[in-house]
Amino acid sequence: MVGFVIGVFALEGMIKGAIGLGLPAVAMGLLTLFISPFQAATLLIVPSMVTNVWQLFAEGHVLRLVRRFWSLLIGIIVGSIWSVFPTLGHGEFQSEALLGGMLILYGLYGLFAKNMPNLAPYEKYLSVP
Repeated sequence: MVGFVIGVFALEGMIKGAIGLGLPAVAMGLLTLFISPFQAATLLIVPSMVTNVWQLFAEGHVLRLVRRFWSLLIGIIVGSIWSVFPTLGHGEFQSEALLGGMLILYGLYGLFAKNMPNLAPYEKYLSVP
């Protein structure tokens, strides 16, 4: 099993370099072939946190980013806390189909998406004040 997990992370690194899909998306899809989504998510916590913190501090403008995206950060925190409530009280919550569908959509978007338009001039009007 350890060899399989190492192989998944190595393959994910190659996929990330080739088409740009992120660590959790590819690794979750591959790991859930042999282990439960809960176990796969547990394996991804440390590598995801390390890479995210690395990218955050690589630019050196952390406070500027927090000031710019504070409303997004609050929404992520609230959504993360709130997301556990639908699963409470259910002995068997089948998330594999939902996870698979989201991974397929994310993969298709990564393969076929065109460049996003530059909305920076409209940021004040499109975001929460």
